[in-house]
Amino acid sequence: MSRQISITILCTVVLFVCCGGVNIQSVDVEEFEQRLYATKAEQLIDVRTPQEFAKYHIPSAKNIDFRTPDFKKEIEKLDRTKPVLIYCLSGARSKEALNVLREAGFTTVYELDNGINAWSKAGKPLVEDLSGTGELSVEQYDVIISGEGYVLVDFYAPWCAPCLKMLPMVEELEKTYSDRLKLLTVDFDQNRLLSKEKGIAAVPYLMIFKNGEKIWEKQGEATREEIVKILEL
Repeated sequence: MSRQISITILCTVVLFVCCGGVNIQSVDVEEFEQRLYATKAEQLIDVRTPQEFAKYHIPSAKNIDFRTPDFKKEIEKLDRTKPVLIYCLSGARSKEALNVLREAGFTTVYELDNGINAWSKAGKPLVEDLSGTGELSVEQYDVIISGEGYVLVDFYAPWCAPCLKMLPMVEELEKTYSDRLKLLTVDFDQNRLLSKEKGIAAVPYLMIFKNGEKIWEKQGEATREEIVKILEL
């Protein structure tokens, strides 16, 4: 009986939403792109930080940082009679923003599921800052990895849980074996040109060089024991 009641309530809610003309939902990359072209990206909103936005974003997007105190004030400037499309990095912030827009009275909002990460992996167009300004240059990178002894390179991102889990571990390895090992950590988001030049498309991405020669690499999480074995420590 309770299951039948739950189903009835769910159907009632769905009917209420549909009849009320409310269309607020998360959609995949392909549908998001279709909605984007249909609306001519008139109200495409990137809710990441300005720093993230400056490095790369979807063409025609406007930046309204979800974490800023003025977020609610800024979305009030949007047209409630027209669809709004929102995205963030991986979907966490944009899903929170979706609820804020719903509470603010917007009736047609599409959120990109899995964020710009999914968009990028699908090969969709991006506006990228590949000037290298403020980044570790390819030349600087090559000098570091060509040094004597072992160099452990860790491409990471602050939004990547496995990356953050491994950072203390690789930093501890550098301290413990400082006479034999150098550590180079590279923020993937803030080093777009370098990452592109080196073919790094996802993080975490680890590499070990010995006297300038790459002897090991791995995309994904690695354990301390795994790295120590490669380093012959």
